[in-house]
Amino acid sequence: MDDSDQAEHEPATDVRLLRTLAADPDVEVRRRLASDLCEHAAWDRPTGDLVGIAIALTSDPDPRVRDWACFSLGTQWREDVDSAEVRDALSARLDDPDDETRCEALLGLAHRSDPRALPHVRAALSRPDGAVWQLELAAAAALADPSLHALVLRHQAGWSTDAAATADAARRATDPDGVGDDVLDGVADLCRRRAHGRPDGDALAAWSVLSGVLDAAPRLAVPVLDAVLDRLADDPAARDELLHRSALGQQAVDARRRRDGTSPHA
Repeated sequence: MDDSDQAEHEPATDVRLLRTLAADPDVEVRRRLASDLCEHAAWDRPTGDLVGIAIALTSDPDPRVRDWACFSLGTQWREDVDSAEVRDALSARLDDPDDETRCEALLGLAHRSDPRALPHVRAALSRPDGAVWQLELAAAAALADPSLHALVLRHQAGWSTDAAATADAARRATDPDGVGDDVLDGVADLCRRRAHGRPDGDALAAWSVLSGVLDAAPRLAVPVLDAVLDRLADDPAARDELLHRSALGQQAVDARRRRDGTSPHA
């Protein structure tokens, strides 16, 4: 067998091996496989076979295996993988007895704007005892549904730094009035500064906040871009900076492609 023949047969061998590992009776083997799904550099763009293995692992008897599999499908591969089978696998875990698995599945559905996520997020934000998981707030942000805003406002205090950023992203993403004039004005100021060769200064802080919101809810890139463009109507150089040399401009292009079904990963 020459090198080209060997290369042609290696992927099939790998798939057979992975399926064998996914069915291994040793839970530690299955846990290692599930965690490797989202970490292995060679699997940046998962194949259909790999997605099928991850789907199967979402119903594993072990909660940590299910958790890792839902994380891979729901979040790590959210830009590359979306199908009825993936959504159904995540939906099947919305009432999982393991909270981490349940939350990862909920977030994965929210990333895909699946309507099954909304009532579960609303219920999570409405618990009488006020308890809520950070991933449930992240799911609220991903949905960016204004009907959740009043509920999100109940959960803004008492978080650590990382979780506080998630809570703030949820507040801004669900706000019916938009992500906030403080952010929009700050990003507009940043574009003006860069277009005219001035230091970023404290304007960079607005982009840091907006980046967190758009990571949670990429679909907001288009309305945010339009709102910042309105603020730069009198400055063609800053508008050009925003449209052609900013991360926001590229994110808006990507969001439009996903919306219109023209993205290579749609």
